[in-house]
Order: sequence, then C-alpha cells, then structure tokens
Amino acid sequence: MSAHPLDPATPEEIQRATDLVKAAYAGVPLHFKAAGLEEPPKAQMVEYLDAEHNNRPLPYMPRCVFLIWYIKRTPRLFEAIVDVTGNQIVHHVELPRDFHGPVDRTEMNEAAQVVMADPRVKEEIKRLKIDDTTVVLDPWDYGVDGTETQERHTQVFMYMRNPDNNDPDSNHYCFPLDFMVIVDLCAMKVKKIIRLPLGADASTTAGQNVPHRRTNPYEAEYDHRLQKNPPRTTMKPYQVVQPEGASFTVTGHLIEWEKWRFRVGFNWREGLTLHDLSFDGTSAFYRLSLSEMFVPYGDPRNPIYRKGAFDLGNVGAGVTANNLQLGCDCLGMIKYIDGCVVAADGTPAPRPNAICIHEVDNGIQWKHTNHRTGKATVVRKRQLVLQTIITVANYEYIFMWYFDQSGEITFETRATGILSTQPIGEKVKVPWGARVADGVMAPYHQHLFNLRIDPAVGGHLNSFASTDSVAIDWDEELNPLGTGYITQQTILDRAGHVEDDISKGRVFKILNENIENPVSLTPIGYKLVPLRSQLLLAKPGTWHDRRSEFCEHSIWVTKHKDRQLFPAGDYTNQSLGGTGIKSWLAQGRDVVRNQDIVIWHTFGFTHNPRTEDFPIMPAEIGQVHLKPYNFALYNPTNDVPPSNQAFNQSTEYKPAADAQTSSCCIRGNL
Repeated sequence: MSAHPLDPATPEEIQRATDLVKAAYAGVPLHFKAAGLEEPPKAQMVEYLDAEHNNRPLPYMPRCVFLIWYIKRTPRLFEAIVDVTGNQIVHHVELPRDFHGPVDRTEMNEAAQVVMADPRVKEEIKRLKIDDTTVVLDPWDYGVDGTETQERHTQVFMYMRNPDNNDPDSNHYCFPLDFMVIVDLCAMKVKKIIRLPLGADASTTAGQNVPHRRTNPYEAEYDHRLQKNPPRTTMKPYQVVQPEGASFTVTGHLIEWEKWRFRVGFNWREGLTLHDLSFDGTSAFYRLSLSEMFVPYGDPRNPIYRKGAFDLGNVGAGVTANNLQLGCDCLGMIKYIDGCVVAADGTPAPRPNAICIHEVDNGIQWKHTNHRTGKATVVRKRQLVLQTIITVANYEYIFMWYFDQSGEITFETRATGILSTQPIGEKVKVPWGARVADGVMAPYHQHLFNLRIDPAVGGHLNSFASTDSVAIDWDEELNPLGTGYITQQTILDRAGHVEDDISKGRVFKILNENIENPVSLTPIGYKLVPLRSQLLLAKPGTWHDRRSEFCEHSIWVTKHKDRQLFPAGDYTNQSLGGTGIKSWLAQGRDVVRNQDIVIWHTFGFTHNPRTEDFPIMPAEIGQVHLKPYNFALYNPTNDVPPSNQAFNQSTEYKPAADAQTSSCCIRGNL
C-alpha cells in the first residue's frame, strides 16, 4: 500500500532525500540537522481529502522530504525540499548567516570532548580538587545576549557524579560545579570559561583558587538502585485488562475510534501531529499540533540570563522522542507507532515506539437518578489517548491527546524530570531561585507552550468569536429583580491577538457561520477552553521577549498560509527575533472572518521550584480543551451503553484480616 500524503517520512524516503543532496554536493562533507515530511500545500491536500472521503479517484500527490544541513565545519546552512517520488530537488537555498540549525547529539558530544581536552578546563577541574573522570557535562543551546557575534555556540554547564557512588546514573544535577564553558561549534574549540555566581549578587570566585565545596545532599538520587532505602512495598498490582481487545482500529496511520476518524503524523520538530479530524461524519479540524515551547530562566546574572531554550525549534520533539515501554509509560492494550528522523551523516535515525495509543476510563460521563422511581442511569467516560514523551536534557515532557466520546479533544501537558541546577554558597538565599539541596540552587523559570489549531469545523471557512456573559440592566418589566443575564458575542474581523477577560466569563468559539444548527438556530462550532496562565515575565524588548513573539498574548488568530507553522519563526537557535507571529501580523492583518484561519494558544507553567521538586519532580499537569459547541443535535454520548457490573466486573474491597471480625460484630449487634 502506497503512503498517504500525510503519513510521516519513512526511513527509505529520508535516505533517498539525503542521497540526492549528497550527490548534488559531489563529495563535500555535510552535517545533516533535520529531515521529515514536507506536507503538501493545503489547497491540494483539501482536494485530495475530499476525493478520499467521497471515494473518488485520488489526484497525484508527490511525497516530499524537507531537509536542513551544514557544510561540515562551516557556518554555511542550507534547506531543501526533495521530491522523493520524482527523485528531484524542488527547493534549495542557502540561509542567512544569522540563521542557525537545531542542535543535535552528535555535535553536543563533540563539544563535550573538546571541553574535557582543553587545558584551561583541566586547570579548573584541578583547582576544584576533583577527579576529571567524575565530571559530567550538560551542553545547552545558546541564548543570545547581544554581546556575542552570531557565530554558532553552545554553553556547557559542568557537574560531577555523586562522589559516594560515582555511578553513571547518579544524579549529577545535585553536584553542580562553579564554572561553565562556551564552545564555538563551527571551529569546535573552547571560546570562554566563566565562573558562576555563588552568592546573593553577581560576584564570582574568578581569580580565586577555590576548591569544590563537598555538598551533603539529602537523598540525592532518584534511581532506586542508588537510593539509601528500598522502594515502598505498600502498593499492590493495578492491571488494566481488556479481554475482548481494543475498541480502536489502526490502519497505517489512520485511527478510527467510536465516532472519531483522524490521521497521526510525526516529524522531527513537532513530534506527534494530528490531521483530518472528523467526528460523527462531520469535519472538525484540519491539523492540530504543539508548535513551539520556550523555557526562559529568571536568574538575571551572567551567564544564567542566557538560559532560554526553544525545545522544539532548537532541538525537536521528534528527535528527543522516548522509546515508550509496555507497563511503564502506557497501561492496558497498547498500539505503538514508530517515527524516524535523520542522523548527522544523513542516514535514517529511527524513533521506535514514539507514540502510544490506548484507552482509559476517566470516570463518569453522565448520570441521572430519577428521584421518583429511584432508577439511576450511568454512562462512563471512555477516552482514547495518544501519548508521546520527550527528554530534553534535564526535563521530560509528556504530551497527551485525549479523544472523548462526546466529541471533546483535550491536549494535556505534563512536565517532569530534573531541575536544571547551579551552585550556591553555604546558607545563601537568592530571590530568583530556591535552595533544593545543600549547595544546590534551582533558578525560577517558565515553560511556555503554543498549541497550533487549524480548524475545519464543518468545512475550511471558519470564524473566531469571543462571547461574554453580562448582567442585564435593571428593567421594571423585564428584569425587575436584577437577576437576569445575557451573552454578547464579538466575531474577530482581522488577524491579531484576542484578549481574555475572566471577569466576563469569556468563552472562545470557532464558528462555521455558513452552517446553522437546526436545533439551536446558531452556527455550528467548537469551544476553545484555554489554560489560563501567566505569560512571559521577561521585560518587553529583552532578548527573551524579542525571540519568543508568541509569548506576548495567550490567543492569536491568523489566516492560514502554507509553511507558516512555527510562531517563534522557522529557525529559533540563537535567533534574534523578527520572524515570528507578531512580525507576520506587522506585515498586514488579513481578514479572518469566514476564512481559512489558524488559532494559536499560548499557555504554560511558571515554575518556582520547591524542595519537593528534587531530586526529581512530580509531574505538573495542564490541559487545554476543544469542545463541540452546537456542533451536534444532542448529547453525542446519549447512545453510549449504560455502565453496569456485568460489563465492568468490579470487585468489592474486603480486608482479609477484618472479614471474620466484621461478621461476628454484626451477629453480636443483633
């Protein structure tokens, strides 16, 4: 079976694309940075999907792969689109010198080797009176600060393994060293060594021969094998059993479950993507994805003020996707979907089990007890879950798409992993971070995400509305007691940001003004329930602000444009700003009412660490919801079978030790 135009790029297609590029460069050494499916232009894709849905002959659609690469050991960066069906390069351009490709593990490993071989670094390690075999390096993407040229850099933070065990899996974030290193990645050499501040001000130990203070962290390890005490034994097995199998079907990358039908995609940058979503036979969304995330740190001192990572644009959710495991990351009956990215040498780099698909029971969907007859009807909330997990250095992010039988979609973000730490003096406290262990400080920071919503509610011409609930004015006849309220709706005419107002109970809706629900006599729609959260704390005009344009507002609406997928710009690594969503709008504010539109929702976590976040963080959870709003004629779960014991086969808790005593007591009371 031939690949669908929205299926992820296969290993064979990635290899074919890099082979064509290598052939065009006739033996010039290349360092490949990214590769993945180049999605067809939307107009062509809509025509194809319409033919597919209506069983008409399918138009020809070539399979194309997008590529980014450097000429090795030079600043020359290129991008291309390769038609792997026709074996030809259809787009090929050298990018400006202030554009930089994403970081990759091969390059970071080379930088680490360069750091450890540098004589000046060796002197710093010798000064600290530690064994260089215990040193652990943590390369970071480099956040610009206006003081450096636009050469490509990485900043390497230095740690050591737990001196009590010197184990490769020990929690080195509990043992930060007092210096860091900047590496020029093009020349691949150490450019600068910087001592880190240890006190409550910007002063450092520069010029002083200060040995490493032996910290005594409390319970430093998260790996159970290295902990002082064995894990608790109080938990009994919890097993999810589906004796008749899963309720979903997977055909290639097509998923069908209950009244849902959609396709799953995967690419190096966004990781999991969703396409061509319909509910109960009606189109709902064209494309859904997490488009970007920005992690700015709040320690204002040099060099920590450079810590501001775009984890998708700088690294890639597909590149960092975990290999998910049965019984660990997902429970129940699991279907896995693999992904593939590219290695530095141009060979395919598989990402096995990058996505898991399974069902969960999420409590009661609806219930009513007729108080006159005493009869209760209960329907449980079964949901389909698609999950992917990425590891970006110290952090793990768990991204989950929930599909509900009611037509609702939920995007859930869970942040866990280990805090990025730095050293701090004994008994020192700072206002921009928290002490989480002896000699260990975790700076305040934010995680700001952007969800890209490309709707197709009943079709591709949609509008975006804000609806407020407001009190009715006093009126002796209509509202004599002042209890009434109404809704007031505003539909956005021009592209731009949309303000929120919780005091008015503001509701955001995606409407199809061309289709009226015959019951409500209003346009069919979907409601966006945003995750209302704090936005960027860095001051306007700062590098953090200029580089993360989407972080200025929680909701943006633009007219759809092909290849306009990333609200901080296509190239975020060491970016200078001016290429994101705010800059797009500065070029012109398109009409967006009854048009092909895209909604961008910014949300996040402001993480001011606590001791409970160390040595590893409990997951912080946030959710965004998309709910049908007059999309159906009645409750779509009205036909879900009622919940009963014969179907669910639950068991009653009976403590074994108390069973005999309990029955005796009952007889005694009689």
